[in-house]
Amino acid sequence: MQKKTITEGGKREEIISAALELIFENGYDATSVRSIQKKVGSEVGLFYYYFKNKDELFDSVLDRFFSGYEKDFREIIAHGRRNPCRLMYDFFHYMEVETAHFREKYAENMHRTVRWAIREHTLTIIEPYLKQVVDIQSAYYGVEPALAPDVAALYLTHGVGSTILHEDENLYQSRRGEIMKGCCLIMGMDEKEQQLRIPYLAEQEDIESWMQLMELVKDYFPGFGREAFKQQLAEHINSEEAWVYRYEGKVVAGLLYSKKRKELDLLAVAPDFRRKGLATRLVETMAACFPAGEEVSVTTFRTGDSMGGGTRQFYQNLGFKDKEKLTVFGYPCQRMVLTVPDGTLC
Repeated sequence: MQKKTITEGGKREEIISAALELIFENGYDATSVRSIQKKVGSEVGLFYYYFKNKDELFDSVLDRFFSGYEKDFREIIAHGRRNPCRLMYDFFHYMEVETAHFREKYAENMHRTVRWAIREHTLTIIEPYLKQVVDIQSAYYGVEPALAPDVAALYLTHGVGSTILHEDENLYQSRRGEIMKGCCLIMGMDEKEQQLRIPYLAEQEDIESWMQLMELVKDYFPGFGREAFKQQLAEHINSEEAWVYRYEGKVVAGLLYSKKRKELDLLAVAPDFRRKGLATRLVETMAACFPAGEEVSVTTFRTGDSMGGGTRQFYQNLGFKDKEKLTVFGYPCQRMVLTVPDGTLC
């Protein structure tokens, strides 16, 4: 009866919460069982009802602390199966952002022994996820890593992961170019194509370069008006509804879409950069922003239009189906709809 009553009292979770706070602030060695129980407001004997010793408690503290991160890692991998071209970038970007948040919240008062323990625990956790990253991207790009996949994951963990977690918080930023080069070598990917592998959210600084792109392709967009489009572009960028490929600092491909209308508004690729898979990966990146099963539309050329045979075929190859006929800016068009798959588009 006594054990049942104590268990239902929820003290175990209170002990873990108190230990997390005290250990993070004072360090493992400086945090005693007595100080933990004092913070909880219970006797020392209750501690040993739930835990064999302080080491076992610390394992529970780390499990608690990392549970949210592990959930996020699983979601990144799941999303990456639908959008493989951004998977490795998204994984390490998440680590970079969360490491910065962690430092801001804890670093000033956290004892170094706890920082070291968290660092090692982080590396242990991310290695199997990075093995999945290696497998997914290898299959997607049709490449074979320079190392066995599990060894490649090991190098990424203790190379890129360790650099992000390094006490010199500027190390990763200052070495980003070389680190990306190392990732290409490990993955067996062409280093020269790195810039054309990952689409990024557009920024306001991209507007002028994007406008130069539109001058090259404007004949494919009936009703195109420079100033109106420039304003529309800025709004899409502010709403994070614009994706780009940059090459040597210039926008060479871009996509605009609407989350609210569930519609692809514009897709443009510079003539010299076509047939490199950029358009497909841009549409795939957009599709992955919607739940699987959602319908996303695009308005494009009608069947038989001499301007749009290739464009229609492109969308059909990605799974878009013909819907109603429309007239846009006085030009005959066709609406096409894609049911977002729970995977890649092709």
